[in-house]
Amino acid sequence: MPEEPNADSKLMEQFIENATPKLLEALTEHVSKQVEESISGLKDASQKMLDEIKDQKRAAAAQAAQDKAEADRLKAMLDRKDDAATINAGLTPEPITLTRMQARDPALYRRAKAQAEKQGTTIQIVSED
Repeated sequence: MPEEPNADSKLMEQFIENATPKLLEALTEHVSKQVEESISGLKDASQKMLDEIKDQKRAAAAQAAQDKAEADRLKAMLDRKDDAATINAGLTPEPITLTRMQARDPALYRRAKAQAEKQGTTIQIVSED
């Protein structure tokens, strides 16, 4: 009888040695899937935030370039010693013009109005002649 517990112990040890790597592999695969599923929302949200930050940086760079261009134009006008009316006309953007028919289209008018606000100008409605 004393040999049986040792034989059982050895069989159990062999089973554990053989089963442990397979168990660990199965658990790792299962846990990895769960972790990936749980953090996928975080990954998507962080990617969205990074995209928004990049968009804001691009918009800020475009605005800075536009401001620099306007400052350069003003400096050039002042260097030429233009009069105030000429400087004002040079710095004021041209109004956005729409025909009466175009102005009656609500979607087109809204887009033109948004563009005019963005450019710092007005909308001018002209006759279709």
